[in-house]
Amino acid sequence: MTASAQIVRGGEGEKLQVLADRIRILVGAEQTGAKYEVFELTGHEGSGPPPHSHPWDEAYFMLDGEVDMFISGTSCRARRGDFLLAPGGATHGFRIVSGSARFLVLTSGSGGGKFFRAMDSEVGFPPASFEAVCAVAIRLGLTLSTESATQKP
Repeated sequence: MTASAQIVRGGEGEKLQVLADRIRILVGAEQTGAKYEVFELTGHEGSGPPPHSHPWDEAYFMLDGEVDMFISGTSCRARRGDFLLAPGGATHGFRIVSGSARFLVLTSGSGGGKFFRAMDSEVGFPPASFEAVCAVAIRLGLTLSTESATQKP
């Protein structure tokens, strides 16, 4: 499959609820020949995934708000204009520390979109159980980590 031209206007795009965060798909693997995907994530203070890893690269570009990011043992406070990259296999996670935050999430391949869509359709919010979240994560190649994300940025 080859990439196809896309124009996505503000507010357009498939919208997903991934636990406490809202994901808007700007371009999915089906439009890029499964080379990459781009999402807009919007969340509120306290939301974000625990430390985890997956096979695909995941990059973040901060648009608004502040987020404590954790990537491979390094923590930082990400703010508007900051860019961060979690290579495939790297343990990473984030926690929104401002009232709300909005950032772009860019992923290689098609794993991110598959995971976000499964979380929206199979788990919902609030999730019925932590086991339901883990079942989707494991099935789609995510590994939850016991690595600490509490280091000060």
